[in-house]
Amino acid sequence: MKIAVCQFNPIIGDLEYNKAQIIEGYQKAIKDKAEIAVFPELALCGYPPQDLVEKQEFRDAVRKKSEEIASVTKSTALIFGSITEDYEVNVGTGIYNSAVLCFNGRIQFIQNKTLIPNYDVFDEVRYFEPAKDVFVFEFGGEKLGISICEDIWNDADYWKKRLYPIDPIKKLLHKGASILINISASPYAYGKRKERYMMLKTLTSDEKIPLVYACSVGSQTDLIFDGASMCFNKKGNLVKMGKFFHEDYFIYDTNENFNDEIVEVERSFEEEVLDALILGLRDYAVKTGFKKALIGLSGGIDSALVTYIAVQALGKDNVHVVLMPSKYSSTGSIKDSEKLIKNLGISFDKITIQPVVDKILEVLKPAFNNKQEDITEENIQSRVRGVYLMALSNKHGYLLCATGNKSELATGYATLYGDMCGAVSVIGDVYKTQVYKIAKFINREKEIIPNEIIQKTPSAELKPLQTDQDTLPPYEILDVILKMYLEDYKEYNEIVGIVKNEELVKKVLRMVDLNEFKRKQAAPVLRVSTKAFGYGRRYPIVQGWRR
Repeated sequence: MKIAVCQFNPIIGDLEYNKAQIIEGYQKAIKDKAEIAVFPELALCGYPPQDLVEKQEFRDAVRKKSEEIASVTKSTALIFGSITEDYEVNVGTGIYNSAVLCFNGRIQFIQNKTLIPNYDVFDEVRYFEPAKDVFVFEFGGEKLGISICEDIWNDADYWKKRLYPIDPIKKLLHKGASILINISASPYAYGKRKERYMMLKTLTSDEKIPLVYACSVGSQTDLIFDGASMCFNKKGNLVKMGKFFHEDYFIYDTNENFNDEIVEVERSFEEEVLDALILGLRDYAVKTGFKKALIGLSGGIDSALVTYIAVQALGKDNVHVVLMPSKYSSTGSIKDSEKLIKNLGISFDKITIQPVVDKILEVLKPAFNNKQEDITEENIQSRVRGVYLMALSNKHGYLLCATGNKSELATGYATLYGDMCGAVSVIGDVYKTQVYKIAKFINREKEIIPNEIIQKTPSAELKPLQTDQDTLPPYEILDVILKMYLEDYKEYNEIVGIVKNEELVKKVLRMVDLNEFKRKQAAPVLRVSTKAFGYGRRYPIVQGWRR
């Protein structure tokens, strides 16, 4: 059977655009004489639609567009993800995350999603009911076993511990499925594609059945979808694969004999994450209507990396940076920033913050009651920079990019209404040590990010001779602790057993917990790890677990 895999980038809620893309891909499949065209999970409305699902008008519009799509179909079948609704249901939402199959001008079959995830960034239990059963659909001499994303992530032969007591795929196989088709919107995290590959390879090799796994691509606010749709033959070999982080279209013929097996499914951390962040920022800008980005360029590694990503995402003519020196800014930081600006060919302003900082301190002096200088004066500098950046963003319509990394967001080493200003946090899911790795990867062929920036000791430059390590432990140690705590779900005793420094671990974990209030007010963080700050990590601000 010839199956067209249509890996496309939907826009959440833009039903007319998504409908047009589905029809365009379907018509291409007809020209290529495919028997079925397959689109990803919730392709028509975009994933995740969140509380849009609760609007009756929205659901009605989705149903109307589904019928309009079906009306243009011919003998070639079309499978796409959409919302469906059972209007007769008296208990539960009656709303389903569905795979819609249509041909000959109408919807012929609907398979609802069985396993409704409710962890990390997934909140589908809030909106959708699970399928009551699964069914195969006979078409073109084959029995199609159609499933949706999570339904295929519960194979007992692969997972040591399963989340669900039932396996929809096993049920489809027992009902005689001869081809498996899974439509998916699986959020990206580094390492997940390899796991996806191993899981699907185990399934197809064990069951001796071909599989089409059609994956969404693009970025929806903080979630990034990497594409990389996969097709396996009945030997369990990966024989067709979609592009990474780009829309794609290809034909998989289940009757074709493939001599070569695809085994390399994931590149280096630096290359993968860089591509993911470029896509994430580009889509955030394009889908929200921004054409140009603005970054406060400090002379440090974080803002340099964000600036590079912005240039790759939007083009050098669409990136503007601002240098905002104070009396504590080193000559080197200014020169290093100017060198980066020249290397990237971008526009800039240089606006000193010192006169404004001095005036604020003068006005506040009586109210400070002669108290000694402390972090207050440092934060004023950062917040003045935030005022400048927000003013330029408002005046020129720039998308302001926050430049804090994951290590800073974790420990609170960032200033509310200052360097945390921005509409999107580009590297907020990248630890400081990883920032350096990515910067060195960018410079692998020639110097783009000045080596002076990479080699200098990190500093906020808010007081004389300041370094990050005045407040934080060395990043090589800090990031190990943070990853164990944030991503590996390890607690104090486990971490101490590895790091062997009780006071340091206690200090770091306390910093993470105490700064939850800052993260609640932070810009959306582009997600590239298994546990990013934001929607997928929910901890109370007021709590007494660790005092």
